[in-house]
Amino acid sequence: MQIGVLVIGDEILDGIIEDTNGPYISRFLSMFGLQVVEKIEVRDDEKLIKEALNFLATVCSGVFVCGGLGPTEDDRTREAVSAFLRKKLVFDEKTWENIKKKLAERGRESLPAHKRMAYIPEEAVVFQNPVGLAPAFLCEKGEKFVAALPGVPRELKALLPEVCKHLFMKKGDEMLKIFKTVGLKESQVNELAREALAGLNVKWGTVLKDAEVWINVKLNRKELELVSSRLKEVFGLYLYGEDEETLEALVGKLLKQEGLTLSVAESCTGGLLAHLITNVSGSSDYFKGGVVSYLEEIKAKVLKVREEDIEKYTVYSHEVAKQMAEGVRELMESDIALSTTGIAGPTGGTPENPVGTVYIGISSREGFTRTFRFNFNYDRLGNKMAFAKAALDILRRYLVKDASVRGN
Repeated sequence: MQIGVLVIGDEILDGIIEDTNGPYISRFLSMFGLQVVEKIEVRDDEKLIKEALNFLATVCSGVFVCGGLGPTEDDRTREAVSAFLRKKLVFDEKTWENIKKKLAERGRESLPAHKRMAYIPEEAVVFQNPVGLAPAFLCEKGEKFVAALPGVPRELKALLPEVCKHLFMKKGDEMLKIFKTVGLKESQVNELAREALAGLNVKWGTVLKDAEVWINVKLNRKELELVSSRLKEVFGLYLYGEDEETLEALVGKLLKQEGLTLSVAESCTGGLLAHLITNVSGSSDYFKGGVVSYLEEIKAKVLKVREEDIEKYTVYSHEVAKQMAEGVRELMESDIALSTTGIAGPTGGTPENPVGTVYIGISSREGFTRTFRFNFNYDRLGNKMAFAKAALDILRRYLVKDASVRGN
């Protein structure tokens, strides 16, 4: 099956923002063994959208449309799709109730303009938006389809899996299962997954996602228990979760189970570690706060890192990571603390500490303190994410009493 992607938005054509939805759709569809063969970007213009759909329909079995589903008059996607399919737009009461509910939760009044988002091509399958207002909808005709999704990236990411499951996982007991690993390179995950899944009638592949490696397995539900047990046996603690589970949510769950509090001292991650932790609803139950100690003087004044040690060892060292973790734990009066100090790049590396090097410290109220050194090879943003995920993984392993972190 060949897939087309149609990205809609004046701001994209004007170069104000960069399209991230198209590449994300391509990567996500690869998990189903599908390939995007055409991608078109057009303005919020009904005629242009319809022309693009006409072209894509001649070369593709299905088209994913993203953007142009908002409440304003210049959001023309639903009208263009309806005209292309020769389907009437009909008012969907369930969608309207969902929109009003979301607006009320935000303390906002529902306006007549909001009703535009509740008009859907007749006979379309509707997918209610869990994080925004405008729903996604899917129109199928024979072996072909058009799926329209909101252009806001986080909304598209929330809706795309549901649309794809409806489209591609309908036959029999087939399902897509995602197993998530952290701490291994993609080549290592491939080798181990090949070992674990040898002899099984499943399709699988790996994808690198935010410094984690996910194993996407297409299987029959009857094989799920066997596949899961084999992967857990081969990967051990490197396999941390499945499907929608996140590393930060798992760490939060473990902290709550133990009744422990956490604080962080960040340098090279620039607040990203705290951001991931607080992405989890209810994180205030265990997260006390953090310090972004980017400059040496802040490390010394706020976290009490000894200036002579900074001068002797540099800030990229086990010694400084250790004192940062201990300093923020005492400052915040938390049970556990994490620290990060390193070189995200692309400049600043040395022969001893090349770009991508990070030192991570963990300190507990019981007097346990230990540091770890890692080296990654991403761009600046990728390295920052890898640093933060490595810190979370160290905390996870500490909480489950893993000897590789505890040292016993």
